[in-house]
Amino acid sequence: MGRVQAAQQISEDRELKEIDLSGWNCVTRPEGTSRSPDTSERNRLKSRSPIDLAGVKVPSFDTAGFLRHVGPWDAQSNGKRRKEVSPQDKQKLEPMEKQIVSLTGYMGLAYPGPPESTNCSSVDFHDWHMEIFEKPPDHPPQPGDPTPIICEITPRTQNAVYRDGIRIQQLTAFFRRSDVTYESTGHKAAKVRITGYLLWDDEHNSAKDVGTTIQTLGRSKYHNPWRSTAWEIHPVLKIEKLDGSSPQIQNSPPPATPEGSPSPDKTSTPPVVPAEATPVATSPPPTPTPVPTPTPQRYVTILRQVKIKIPYGETILQRGMRLPVISHDAQTVTVDYMGKKQVIPIASTDLR
Repeated sequence: MGRVQAAQQISEDRELKEIDLSGWNCVTRPEGTSRSPDTSERNRLKSRSPIDLAGVKVPSFDTAGFLRHVGPWDAQSNGKRRKEVSPQDKQKLEPMEKQIVSLTGYMGLAYPGPPESTNCSSVDFHDWHMEIFEKPPDHPPQPGDPTPIICEITPRTQNAVYRDGIRIQQLTAFFRRSDVTYESTGHKAAKVRITGYLLWDDEHNSAKDVGTTIQTLGRSKYHNPWRSTAWEIHPVLKIEKLDGSSPQIQNSPPPATPEGSPSPDKTSTPPVVPAEATPVATSPPPTPTPVPTPTPQRYVTILRQVKIKIPYGETILQRGMRLPVISHDAQTVTVDYMGKKQVIPIASTDLR
């Protein structure tokens, strides 16, 4: 992740969405627009693609366990950058950065990342930053607060996370706007399990960035230090919400017998029906109601930016977004954005 001055343009995105990577000039450039070997190496690690996690043995850590896991390297690196690592130490670093691990904690803060060389300096195709804490925070970052562990969704892994039903605004307690101010989402910090690749982000391995407690708020509005370690989960491959999940379906209990009646005995003799008993008339079985076949959801891709009104102000539907179509006419299309209907010009989409 690259921290920038507040004046630099940052995406106005407020939520995960499905994005069309075919319109991204960086999709075939995992090294991005790097200008040095160490930056190219770091960018390629950040640009790893989603994989099928079925059958993969994934070590799981809470925040304290994660810090213990990377602690020996943190002590050894002591402010170093990737280009300063010796060949002997590189042999220790490389296996660590191939690990896929899970981190369990509370998502206290999230925000879209700034343009950076990994993503060819794109504003629209950016990382999503999530700050994970041992305990759920009840206010935005300020001096005296503990620092988090950083996890990042990348443009290459965003669609997979989005299709899993993950929505940032529902999981994080606080959201950072593009002007580096904070707002409450109206939700408590959710307890989550985040799975992805270990990455040593040596760009942020100085005492200014790394520490156990926030010391200052700078003129740029950023807080320092702002992270517990230079190690991240980056890219994030999967997010699971651990609290407030739906209960598992249990097997139905056997039908209860009338109160005071003995349970049927498999060996008992069935009751005898007198031969002269009058048959009881039965109604014909009801005709089953046909179940309609679901119609596949239709989506529309945004080709030109569209500004829309939302409950907390305005936002921009960025080029490349794919949104479910509710209806359309010759001039407009009604789409579903974050559970709300939005009417946009049809000329801004690929719907014809």
